[in-house]
Amino acid sequence: MGDADAVRFMLRSEIRSSSEIVISCGLDLTERTIFVVTDWHPPIGTAVSLRLSFPTVVAPVELAARVAANRAAGGPGEPGGVELVFEDSSREAAAAVAAQLQRLSASALTAPAGAARTYRVLLVEDSGFIRDMFAYGMASSFDPPGAVAIDHAEDAERAWQKLREGSYDLLIVDYFLPAEDGASLIARLRRDERLAQVTVVAISVGGAIARDATIAAGADLYLDKPLVFRDLLHTMRLLARREGSAPDTKRRAILVLDDSPLVLAVTRYALEAAGFEVAIAEDLSSFERLRTSFAPDLILVDVQMPEAFGDDVASTLRGWHGVRVPILLVSSLDEAELARRAKRADVSGYVLKNAGMTALVDRCKQLLGSAA
Repeated sequence: MGDADAVRFMLRSEIRSSSEIVISCGLDLTERTIFVVTDWHPPIGTAVSLRLSFPTVVAPVELAARVAANRAAGGPGEPGGVELVFEDSSREAAAAVAAQLQRLSASALTAPAGAARTYRVLLVEDSGFIRDMFAYGMASSFDPPGAVAIDHAEDAERAWQKLREGSYDLLIVDYFLPAEDGASLIARLRRDERLAQVTVVAISVGGAIARDATIAAGADLYLDKPLVFRDLLHTMRLLARREGSAPDTKRRAILVLDDSPLVLAVTRYALEAAGFEVAIAEDLSSFERLRTSFAPDLILVDVQMPEAFGDDVASTLRGWHGVRVPILLVSSLDEAELARRAKRADVSGYVLKNAGMTALVDRCKQLLGSAA
């Protein structure tokens, strides 16, 4: 996949070794290897774990790998980084992701014009020429031309106004902006329940400082300037095809984690009666399996469970698994204690069990807008 015709979808790549944690951009995925753009150059043969993901396209997948080669940066469009080779135990999973991206790429290249909705992008960049480059690249890369619409903001405050007033599928934000930097804007977005699920790509010439700040703030991907526009635009084509191929008529999905079968049954009945699609889990094993296969729009987590406290589960989903969908804590704890736990876990809020099913359903509707 490394040749000129390769599918170069940009994946979030989280490398963990015994001494380093590297979050960067992965390219050229095959069933055997992936290239990760980074200035980290470990010894050949270093064993690592690799988590690949991308919002709406690739659910987080864990792979075992070893460092096969270190590559120095070359000419324009040839970034430096490490080539990882997957262990035999991970090749089937890597092949499945690569095949998924190949199928998506094929559909993006062959899909006829039709009823696909417009994929909306907000570029936050104070350089007028960079904005012009994006506009030109998109105009020449997307067919039909109206498949993707790009909007611009020259600073964080104007971007925030646009985000509050409109609806966007993708935010591309430069780190160095007037008055307020891009990381602060990303952090504001992630704290907002309505905007938290927007896919965010951060860009900058700031290197490690900008990368660490924007990733910590919640960016899904960080790219160094100068950008390889053909790779970014190809990724956007696949995203637009994935998310804009048809109007969303699917019922909104809710995943419920609670160790009480009675509570699960009553909750499921109330939410399904309100029009939601519901999956239930009594333990962490079934919860984790459903979280990836069911793809919920909202997660409800009981706080007091035998395996782990729900607020610890929620904070792990946010901080480790990168889950951006709304999460609600549900408990019969004292409200002040529940509020404290919800704040610490960085979730979307909480619902008291003694408030009843009507209150729970109403809160789900507030977060999701409607059941469909």
